[in-house]
Amino acid sequence: MFTNRILFIAIGLLLTVCTHIVHAKHITTENFRQVILRSVYDGDTFYVDIPSCDIAIFCEHIPIRVRGVDCPEMKGGTPETKARAKQAKTFTQEILSNSEISLQNCTRDKYFRLLCDVVVNNKSLTQELIKNSLGVPYNGGTKTK
Repeated sequence: MFTNRILFIAIGLLLTVCTHIVHAKHITTENFRQVILRSVYDGDTFYVDIPSCDIAIFCEHIPIRVRGVDCPEMKGGTPETKARAKQAKTFTQEILSNSEISLQNCTRDKYFRLLCDVVVNNKSLTQELIKNSLGVPYNGGTKTK
């Protein structure tokens, strides 16, 4: 009797997990077409919620790294670098706020953030940052000083 209960509970848990895994496989990049901005860390990193995803732990406060650009860091460096970092952060905050944000071609970076092409109102955030001299082209690897 006790063994049957344990078996029944184990099968129930297995079915529940499998149902969530199967459901998660149906999540596509379509789900990243309208994300909600939570906060901006710096010019090339921000956090979003993905409203079309119904598994909260995987869909809220997700760190996003903008592919193809490197902006000055908020911490460390010279006062001039910090001032440029604040400018890049403000620019990214302004361009993302109250805008339609689309995340495309997402993968994971070495810090487990989503590394994405970010499109805002049909414009590349990467290109806008570079065009406004707030970041430099960057595709991974060792940074040049």
